[in-house]
Amino acid sequence: MDLNFIVGGPQGGGVETAGLLAVRALSMQGLEVFADREYHSNIKGKHSYSHIRASDRPVGSIKYPVDFLGALDAETMATHFHEVRKGGIVVHDAAIKKRVLTKIPSMDVRRAERLRESLKANGIGNSVGELDDWLERQGITVMAVPFGEIISERAGLSPPMIERAMNTALTSALLLSAGVPINTLVAAINVLFRDKREAAQLNAAVAKSVGEEFERIAVAREIRLPRIINTNYKKEGRKMLVAGNDAVAIGKLLGGLRLQTYYPITPAADESFTIEQHSELRNGLGETIGSPLVIQAEDEIAAICMAIGGALAGVRAATCTSGPGFSLMVEGIGWAGNNEVPVVVTYYQRGGPSTGLPTRHSQSDLLFSISSGHGEFARIVLASGSHFEALNDAIKCMNFAERYQLPVIHLLDKGIANCMTTIAPPFLNEIDRGDRFRGDGIYKRFLRGEAVSPRAYLGEEVMWYTGDEHDEIGHISEDPFVRREMYEKRMEKREKILSETKEEDKAVLIGEPDYKDLIITWGITTGAAADALTELNSFGHRVSVLQVRMMEPFPNELVESYLSEAEEVICAEANYLGQLAELIEWNCGIRLEKRVLKYTGRMITQDEIVSSFNRVKNGERRITLGGGE
Repeated sequence: MDLNFIVGGPQGGGVETAGLLAVRALSMQGLEVFADREYHSNIKGKHSYSHIRASDRPVGSIKYPVDFLGALDAETMATHFHEVRKGGIVVHDAAIKKRVLTKIPSMDVRRAERLRESLKANGIGNSVGELDDWLERQGITVMAVPFGEIISERAGLSPPMIERAMNTALTSALLLSAGVPINTLVAAINVLFRDKREAAQLNAAVAKSVGEEFERIAVAREIRLPRIINTNYKKEGRKMLVAGNDAVAIGKLLGGLRLQTYYPITPAADESFTIEQHSELRNGLGETIGSPLVIQAEDEIAAICMAIGGALAGVRAATCTSGPGFSLMVEGIGWAGNNEVPVVVTYYQRGGPSTGLPTRHSQSDLLFSISSGHGEFARIVLASGSHFEALNDAIKCMNFAERYQLPVIHLLDKGIANCMTTIAPPFLNEIDRGDRFRGDGIYKRFLRGEAVSPRAYLGEEVMWYTGDEHDEIGHISEDPFVRREMYEKRMEKREKILSETKEEDKAVLIGEPDYKDLIITWGITTGAAADALTELNSFGHRVSVLQVRMMEPFPNELVESYLSEAEEVICAEANYLGQLAELIEWNCGIRLEKRVLKYTGRMITQDEIVSSFNRVKNGERRITLGGGE
């Protein structure tokens, strides 16, 4: 079972709630889900949608074409009608049938031009009703349901409440068309509105009313609706339904975070909001064991400096940001590198440069995260490829920071931040706080001879910190011999990290070890590549996926060993240059010419991996993708 849904409408019109309801209901039905939320950076009016995939096996990506399209408005129909497969189902409010597709005020000018060309080329009229007729001729079932009448007459709601309930009505019809039982839908509504009893009752009444009328319409039109029955699916224990921001927040809390600083920025801010909601941490006995402090700083410069101060004082400290904010943090990160401060920066990539695409996906900050800051200093850059990894890596990053006393950049992307999926509960990772100084006499904070010196917290010993070069006590020094000793001490951490880090934290092979072709990737694109393996190998290929996780220090020997076993290597990532491919050439001296790239602000999908692989096999070397709206 592998179902793909799109539910869309105007931003601020309940689209996000509709997506959350659909995801919740499908997961409660026992399915694995992966949902991408696409939204504009304005507050209200522009087209927004959720692309939801539900399967009886774990999935880490979306794919096209979709099986079900739910439209709250005419713009959703105009934007996504061409993405529905033959045999699929489209559901929308009957009230929009007379809307003119070519006169939608909120539609982007270039998209409107493409729409007019598409309508003309396919011989489709200008109204939603005429588009419905064309879709029916293509073998797609269109269910135009009078939601307003149903909500008013059956659910007994007055006109002001009809618009507020329209998202529940549409989602109910969409899920019913996929075979989700009404009792599962109502249960999902009760969970989604568990803190709003009146809203839960209202939306449940709407769902039931829509269910009754939808069944009647289906019978009248002789449409046979499917039924989701998971006879071959065993649920392996309890699952968590999380967005990436939430997963990282959970990981930080489990890992002992005590200070989180931030300045609000998309798509990073939700992580701090989640941590703010948990003002008390309790153990298994229900006893309070601590309380995380969350500070909204006046800007990102203050956020990184506050986190550094917390780390120097001895608490596990972190901050989170996106590209523009990280740019402001760079000087602070350099100070932390010079002073061997264990601070974590959770970095969510989005479309750049400058403000760029604030709410869209990108993997274009890899090289920036590795080289940010003038001079040279040791750091760790760890890139998660899934929500499960993001949660557990949040703990690992704090461990790495304190074990090796250096800044750690936890590199994520908008795809992980805002997508929702089902994951297993996290591992209870051991907390590693590194070596503590406990001694007498003069405290040498930067003791020579070891890459990592014993660490004392502010107030425990007399110590000095400075942005200048310094000796082992911390006093400013420009002596060339001291400079060399301190420089090498800091940089030698890189070799120590590579020698001590587990292989699965450096790179992971997905698939069989006797591969012939290798797709190498990172971040959320890993999910699309991994999901494509079954289909690719069913064609007779021998393909595996290599996910690179540790970007700095780079595990060149390990990556080289995997590359040497492949006859053909394809690098897939969401940027223009192929930054991972460039990093591999930089560190391994191997030029990867075959690159699959996407920089539209939308994620690479499973079907794009499959089609791109076949294009490479047919001789193409650089493939630029453009799918998704």
